[in-house]
Amino acid sequence: GQARAGRGALARLAAESGASLQVVNTPAAAPMEDQPALSPDQVESALRYGWRLAEQAADAGVQLLVLAACGAGTEAAAAAVLAATAGAEPPAVLGRVITDSGEIDDAAWMVRCAAVRDALHRTRRSPRGAKDVLAELGGGDVAVATGVLLGATARRVPVLLDGPVGLAAGMVSRDLAGQARHWCLLADHGGHPAVRLAADVLGLTPLLDLRLDLGEGANALVALPLLRSVLSLAATLPVHPSLAGGGEPDQETEEPQEAEEPDYAEPNYAEPDYAEPEPAGPGPASTGADEQPASGWRAG
Repeated sequence: GQARAGRGALARLAAESGASLQVVNTPAAAPMEDQPALSPDQVESALRYGWRLAEQAADAGVQLLVLAACGAGTEAAAAAVLAATAGAEPPAVLGRVITDSGEIDDAAWMVRCAAVRDALHRTRRSPRGAKDVLAELGGGDVAVATGVLLGATARRVPVLLDGPVGLAAGMVSRDLAGQARHWCLLADHGGHPAVRLAADVLGLTPLLDLRLDLGEGANALVALPLLRSVLSLAATLPVHPSLAGGGEPDQETEEPQEAEEPDYAEPNYAEPDYAEPEPAGPGPASTGADEQPASGWRAG
């Protein structure tokens, strides 16, 4: 589309923010209301593909990833995953459908609600494991995004989420690797009900409240220059004595006390929760569908 050709809002924002834009293809998904969106082999292949994308970015020196998705059916798939993992009803996670002319299409919204409802009804007795949810409901976009989050977590690269697909991937990756959510940042909830719900479950606070309505990734790219400015300013400011462990010269020294064990211990990233067995290298379990390309993902 436009992003692949270097045109459109995302390409313009990426250029102005100094970010590189990578567009990848994800596996085509079957109608989730009628049958599983992906086969188990396709899920494994998509997870490994996303993992490799994150590793390639880390090897290239990328310090922050931005996830965004585009394409038909991506929002419905993300809503289905969120409804299944958070126990929400379809109308509560599906945003209003707005046409190119700016009008609200209630009929299209009801069709999406019905599709998600039927998919959840079809899978009501199915296993609720993370990979099962991806296979039944998630589709290629959410599966590849989940792989990116897992790979970025293993390499300690933060990921800036912006949109329902990224948040759905965050919910699934939390069940595959508990520490993954600690490497996720939320650019903006954009007023989207699915993003609000997932952010609340994952404990993510939006950095901004722009609501540009330009599609997934736009808010995150707008936030990048601000993040750079904040980090640059923080690096030049002196450290306050209270933060450095110092005190006033005439302040009495208190008897040191044994520190309590923190509620949250830093996870051991040397051995991630989610790793691929040798010899194929780190990542999800190996399958024969290793090289299947994955559509519409941008990691920059």
